[in-house]
Amino acid sequence: MTSAYQEVSESTQGQPVRLSVVPDSKGTRPVLPEARAWGGRLAQAVSEVLAGDRPVAQLVRFTDEDVFVELNRRVRMLGLTTTANARGTKERCALRSVRVCRPNAQVAEVAAHVRHGGRSRAIALRMEIRRNRWVCTALEVG
Repeated sequence: MTSAYQEVSESTQGQPVRLSVVPDSKGTRPVLPEARAWGGRLAQAVSEVLAGDRPVAQLVRFTDEDVFVELNRRVRMLGLTTTANARGTKERCALRSVRVCRPNAQVAEVAAHVRHGGRSRAIALRMEIRRNRWVCTALEVG
C-alpha cells in the first residue's frame, strides 16, 4: 500500500471512505521539548538520584547505556537506597541555573547548578536526539 490511507468501504453516495492509518508526512514529527527545560529536569533528576531521593532506574530511558551504567555504579558505591518514608523527610534538590550550548541541531550541551541543603553541585551533560527524543550521552558531576 503506497498511500497513507486505507479504503474501508463505500459511503452511501458510492465514494470510498478513507481512514488515516499513518500520520501525514507533512511535518508531523513529534515535537521535542526545549533543550533548556529538558536539560534542567534531567540535571535535577540526576542530582536527586545521587542524593538518594530518586531510584536510578527512573533514568534508564533518558540516558544511553554508558551513562546509566556509570550512574548505577556511583549509586551502588554510595550505598544509596530510597524509601517513601525517607524521601518525604529529606530536603529536596533545587535547580538554581541552567545554561545550554547548541553545537548543532541534534546536540545540546547543558551546564546546571543544583543546590542540595548547604551544598552546591555542578552538572554538565550532553544530550543528543535519538529516536525523536533527548538522550543523555555524557555526564559529569562536580
